Amino acid sequence: MARFTFHDEMTAPKAALPAMAQAKQAFGFVPNLVRGMANSPGLAEGYLTLSGLYANSSLSLQEQQIVLLTVSRYNGCDYCVAAHSMGADMAKVAEDVIQAVRDDQPIADPRLEALRVFAAKMVDKRGWLDEADIRAFLDAGYEMQQVGEVILAVGMKTLSNYFNHIAQTPLDEAMQAHAWSKNDSAA
Repeated sequence: MARFTFHDEMTAPKAALPAMAQAKQAFGFVPNLVRGMANSPGLAEGYLTLSGLYANSSLSLQEQQIVLLTVSRYNGCDYCVAAHSMGADMAKVAEDVIQAVRDDQPIADPRLEALRVFAAKMVDKRGWLDEADIRAFLDAGYEMQQVGEVILAVGMKTLSNYFNHIAQTPLDEAMQAHAWSKNDSAA
């Protein structure tokens, strides 16, 4: 099966270099995700643009990572579950919350649990949520703005999760401690 090349700054298409530089500035290195996406410069740029927009959402850093981790876990993306486990740890999400999301188990905090459930339902129902799904999310203290921001996160993660499924993106060394496999979970 044909595989993507994981480029560096010397082998990447010229049009991908700005995205690679942006990733290096943001993370201190160019993650394998972006190195692989460099094969399609528009994909790399689109992903990083959506990431920047989502980072500026009204959700807290912890809430953002819970959504990204939930969507990645639901989609069975080994790479992104590891990446967002690391991101959640860096955002000071409690270890038991990270583990609950990784294991597809309820979070003890009712507000965060409503967020996790809402994000999973958004993916599961492909956006066809019913009034009860939305009402449960709003009743937990969220607003319609956050409904849209969860949709933004799902779109962003769809790009990276699907890319990683096809590319079989290897984990970066920085993420090794957070490795996860859909084959080892109750997916």
